[in-house]
Amino acid sequence: MHTQKPELNSVAPVLENNVAERNVRREWLRLASTASVGAMVFLLTGNTKKLYAQSLQGDLGILTAALYLEHEAVAAYQAGAESKLLSPGVLQLAVAFQSDHKYHRDGISGVLKSLGVEPKGPEKKYNLGSLHSEKDILRLARDRENGAVLAYGTLASNILTKAVLNFGANVLVDEVRHRTVLNAALGIPNY
Repeated sequence: MHTQKPELNSVAPVLENNVAERNVRREWLRLASTASVGAMVFLLTGNTKKLYAQSLQGDLGILTAALYLEHEAVAAYQAGAESKLLSPGVLQLAVAFQSDHKYHRDGISGVLKSLGVEPKGPEKKYNLGSLHSEKDILRLARDRENGAVLAYGTLASNILTKAVLNFGANVLVDEVRHRTVLNAALGIPNY
């Protein structure tokens, strides 16, 4: 007898519960990350370098790279939402995660402006690969979130400006949360 694998739609109730609890958890995680950013970077990335200042110019480069990642994430979630391939629960989650990325994008743009730099807008097109199923979209999102976790974790130890470091730590927590939920949806262990 042939048994079918559970459809991704079967994870929708689990994902919907995560969305409902998102605001409480997000606030708690933001406070925790701000209080322990050094430990957070070490635990998430294994980076044992000291958290020390590099240069304001380096901060601008890091922020510009982070802004690109946020623009790309917004575009990826938009493509997923417009694809009509997502079940209602996964669509709700994608919209929530996209909202987080818009918040990150706007925050980074604001910091760049405060430092006298005009932030770049999004690219006209991003290479998002072929999206033919909900699972393709979940993989795309998970890959982008994983890249963001690695980028924010690695670059955090090179940030000079304390406010930028605090904001980056908060963003890193969101990226880890996104990756964790997407791993669960795809059946990928989070260890």
